[in-house]
Amino acid sequence: MHRTSRQTLSSIAASTLNGAPEEESGYKRDARFWLIFVALCCCTLLSALDLGGIGTAGPTIVHDLNGGDFTWVASAYALAASMFIPLSGNLSQIFGRQPIILGGIVVFAVGSAVCASAHAMAVLIFGRAIQGVGSGTIQALTSIIVTDLVPLRERGVYSGVTGMIWTVGSVAGPFLAGGLAQKSTWRWLFYINLPLCGLAFGVVAVFLRLKKPEGNLREKILMVDWLGNLLIMASTCSTMLALTWGGIRFSWGSPNILVPLILGVLGMGCTLFYESKWPAHPVIPLMVFSNRTSIAGYITIFLQGMLTLGLACEPTWFQSVRLATPLMSGVLFLPLTATISFWGIVQGLVISKTGLYRPLTFAGWALILLGSGLFISLQVNSSVGLVIFYQFIFGAGIGFLHSTTFPVLAPLPLSANGPAMALVVFLRQFSQAWGVAIWGTILQNALQKKLPVDAIFAQDSVLTNGQQLAYAVIPLIPTMPETLRSEVQGAFLEGFRDIWIAFAVCAAVGLISCSAMKNYPLKRAIDGRWGIDRSEKKTTMENSRESPA
Repeated sequence: MHRTSRQTLSSIAASTLNGAPEEESGYKRDARFWLIFVALCCCTLLSALDLGGIGTAGPTIVHDLNGGDFTWVASAYALAASMFIPLSGNLSQIFGRQPIILGGIVVFAVGSAVCASAHAMAVLIFGRAIQGVGSGTIQALTSIIVTDLVPLRERGVYSGVTGMIWTVGSVAGPFLAGGLAQKSTWRWLFYINLPLCGLAFGVVAVFLRLKKPEGNLREKILMVDWLGNLLIMASTCSTMLALTWGGIRFSWGSPNILVPLILGVLGMGCTLFYESKWPAHPVIPLMVFSNRTSIAGYITIFLQGMLTLGLACEPTWFQSVRLATPLMSGVLFLPLTATISFWGIVQGLVISKTGLYRPLTFAGWALILLGSGLFISLQVNSSVGLVIFYQFIFGAGIGFLHSTTFPVLAPLPLSANGPAMALVVFLRQFSQAWGVAIWGTILQNALQKKLPVDAIFAQDSVLTNGQQLAYAVIPLIPTMPETLRSEVQGAFLEGFRDIWIAFAVCAAVGLISCSAMKNYPLKRAIDGRWGIDRSEKKTTMENSRESPA
């Protein structure tokens, strides 16, 4: 029994590298399938709401908890999520999908409870780190399970829907958080997760019955690439600490930033070298980099993640350049997010119908390049209608880039779906940290050169010079004398122009990477190891036929 079980596990693990049995996806999308998909959408919404909402409730939270380390409330969440995404993907390959995503939901709920009951900033940060672990697991497993259930050729629509839900959650989060903080208490931002987690847990536990590897617990634990996961976690932690501290706690040229940043980048290289040589069941099989189309897809995903987080500075542009209120800046941001959601679904429908992803990826980068150029041309007195029109163009480009998983997966065998998708989710999360650091640094550097700091100090002596001066100045702009106000608006306009120029450079790199892609046929089958387990239903039917009348 022990030997047979080990052989089964070994053969399953080997199939991850050599191929897997295919299963035609001809089964009917029954109620069970749709309940599973709705549960996955609920999980996606959970992560998006918390990621987008915490910033809006920030001032109220800082006031209530008397804490000065609020940046760590967001950073701890993102750091923990990034660190645990590869591990959750690796564990799901060995233990199966259901127990890992259920564990992620439970961890997320525990973190939410800790945050909701926190009476000190340190406890809130700890709770956010726990939430991040759960969120990273949920994000990875949601993407992986969709690949298990839906063939690549049909996946565009489902990916578009989950992308739309993520966008809606990211947009609704700040409004929900702001409303709760103003009318009730910010703690409900976390309490509301508990019934949602309970609902998602129940549906997943009852209906998500996927095939899973056989074998005993001891053998499965030994199969986990523990050293590889540890290397990834350490490298990710080191890099993201540097990106989080850079320009805020320490200057970018400080050893406190350069040392962890260099160690993190070198650690990533060492991880890839180790993964290519020693582990029998690597967390990142190098086969996912075995062709130029997949590599170009990963580059696109990284750049897209940076740009998507960069869009979060759009409300700041409205507040600093157009002097919009925080609420109105959020309203003016809605056309961009709505456009992204709409074209994300459209591209999914087009890909499902035609099987062509390369033209849409190319069009996405071209529209982003055009939109960035149009943003660069904006002036302080540009009409709001013109800005919204430019948002439609830029948003369509981002929406088209929801197709980026297709060039990654199309050239790879079905057996690589799990690790390939875990890496996709990891890169998206990791690239967002790079985006926050790069766009923030560009804006800060521009403002340090062009912002009339001395004149601002003369207006408000309470302000202190530092990296966060820019954001402290924004609420004061409407009350400044006209001459000073015009100077400050112009400084912010120039700072954002530098960001749009960087956006254009990213789009150009994306276009170059797109030229390396090929349009592989999209598979109409799913990995036979991970589809819905219908053996229970078959057994029940067979028993009913055999039983005497």
